[in-house]
Amino acid sequence: MPSASATAQFKRQAEAALVDPNFDFIAKYHAVSDLRRMARVEPEWLDRGTLDAIEALLTAGTFNRVRQSYFLFREAASVMRDVACAPATNGLGDQAVAALKRLLRQTQGTAHRGVAEALGSLPVDILAPPRVERGPLTPPAIDWQALLSAHGLKPVAEPCYRGRSLVMALNRAHRLLVVKLAQKGDRIEDLQQEIRWMERLQQPAFAVHRRFHVPSPLMVDDQAVFCINRLPLAPPEAVVRHPRKLAIAFLAHQDYFVYPNHHRIDGETAREILGRNAYIMGHLAGRGIIHDAPIPLFHNRTQRMRRDDQGRYQWFRAGRLDRWLDSCAFPNLGLSGLRDFEHLEPFGGDSRTLYRQIGSHFLSLLLVAGSHFRCRDRSRKGLAPNGSPVDTRDLFDPPLLEAMIREIFENYHTAFTGTAPAGLPLDLNRLVTRMIEEMGLDRYMNELFRRADQAEISDTQFEEFLRQRGFTVAQLKAVKRAEKDIRIVSGPHLGDFNRQISLPEIIEAVAAMAAVCMAGRFQADHR
Repeated sequence: MPSASATAQFKRQAEAALVDPNFDFIAKYHAVSDLRRMARVEPEWLDRGTLDAIEALLTAGTFNRVRQSYFLFREAASVMRDVACAPATNGLGDQAVAALKRLLRQTQGTAHRGVAEALGSLPVDILAPPRVERGPLTPPAIDWQALLSAHGLKPVAEPCYRGRSLVMALNRAHRLLVVKLAQKGDRIEDLQQEIRWMERLQQPAFAVHRRFHVPSPLMVDDQAVFCINRLPLAPPEAVVRHPRKLAIAFLAHQDYFVYPNHHRIDGETAREILGRNAYIMGHLAGRGIIHDAPIPLFHNRTQRMRRDDQGRYQWFRAGRLDRWLDSCAFPNLGLSGLRDFEHLEPFGGDSRTLYRQIGSHFLSLLLVAGSHFRCRDRSRKGLAPNGSPVDTRDLFDPPLLEAMIREIFENYHTAFTGTAPAGLPLDLNRLVTRMIEEMGLDRYMNELFRRADQAEISDTQFEEFLRQRGFTVAQLKAVKRAEKDIRIVSGPHLGDFNRQISLPEIIEAVAAMAAVCMAGRFQADHR
């Protein structure tokens, strides 16, 4: 076992290597690894000098262009993270967390990612609620009129479809009947879980203390899922019903289908909706309940059939974001609060998983904020006749967008941690400027429908796929399935096909906000 003097000398040498410009990348990586081992085994040897040396490495920018720099920076930031988690460090742990938060404002690129992930991996004490036990799974049958009669429902208007849901206004104050039709491939268990979440969130233990109207389920023979026939209105062609005609039903607030980017919603109302829903999501996440799809996020929709991740977007990889404006069309957050409880899941991972889920919440909220301005004039989209990108930057209100971002972060942080944030961990003016620049100009409109993806579908599906994307009869006759890649105009996207996102500032902002939330919860749990 090394002597105290030898250990002290070893520590000093490692710290010196981090700040000495004569040491190369490999030498600094080994020095960081040595300090990481000390942080785990002998944290009492580390001190303020250790934190200063790591901070100097992370802010120097010397290795930002080195391909493997992320691994060096992640390991360096993790030393601070381990110090924060070590017992009895005489205040050094708090200094380590403060240094990491400070570094969020001082770093970019891979150094910023490493710092954010170190904060995001701080352990938090969150116990998810258990899954509700499944009840009987033999759905009873009922028809439309019998459903109305059984629950004493009296319509005041003709029913209509909102997506796959048959919706009807009722004579009850501010209430809608919503009959959500199961689609082909839906599972009875998942439909049942949506109703169970409605029941659970109406319990006092999950009260949010902000406006959040949780729908009231309608049962048929005491069961959540039922078979329904003889509907008053045939479903839209895009809705392929479950072969057993399954459905669930509930009473929702009349504002259930009012979105923050609805054309009749003014800017201040949109700001309030976004902030309140951020609070609701943060409140539920802090209690172990995650909404895993505030909006549908994809890296590449056309490759969903052959990718293990079904083309879903992993924001921390900073890849191109597919059809961002389409993803925001019908967000699962609105004037009445969160929607579509089928996407609620009990938290079941580690801190890093939770950090990424919170990041997805922030990314969704920021994208919807941007879409509010674009939806002020939906006709302006895509490419002009001369091929130049349509410019909609005049639709954006920078001070309002700034206010939306502040409201989103402050509400989420307060609900998740129980404490108000000290401030935004980012350059807000820079973020807003870049959001308007990228979201207001439709630079990236194309994607490739690759031969491999074409080969996965039938000729009929191939033609329908292209027809939905604007191909004429003449154009369809000129192409043959799986013969070559086909270029499709389908944007706007954030980034070129199979490239990085064109708005890396939003990824850094999301990482910073999620990291500060995790750090705030860690400090609240250990205070």
